[in-house]
Amino acid sequence: MRVWIPVSVLQVSEFKDSKVLSASNGYAVTDGWAQSWDETDPEVLEAEILQVAGSDSRLVMVAECTAEIADSETGQISLPNPIAKAQIQAIFAAKASEPEDFLWFGPTEPDEALVWHSS
Repeated sequence: MRVWIPVSVLQVSEFKDSKVLSASNGYAVTDGWAQSWDETDPEVLEAEILQVAGSDSRLVMVAECTAEIADSETGQISLPNPIAKAQIQAIFAAKASEPEDFLWFGPTEPDEALVWHSS
C-alpha cells in the first residue's frame, strides 16, 4: 500500500543514519476516503492525501509498505513495521511561510528536504 507519513525533523535525521523509518501511522487513499471526493483521477487523490498528511507535519515521506487501515473514511492507516529505505518513494517538504506548498525530493535527498523545510 502507498502511504503518506507525516514525520518530524528527528525522524528524518534518524532515517538518514539508520536507513529505516520508524513511524506508527500515516494516510492512504482508501476506498472510503476516496468516495468522499468527487474525483477519480489517482494523481489528484494523491495530491489531496498529501495535504491531509501535511496538516500533521510539513515533512511527509511516501512509502510502499505493509499497512493496516485504521479508519477508511479518514484515510488513516497504522504501520505495524519499520520502513526500509528501499520502500521510501519520495519526501515532501514545505516551508513555514507556505505550509501547503510541498516540494518533492527523492528518497536519497533527506538533507535537501530538511534544508528546504527549515528555510
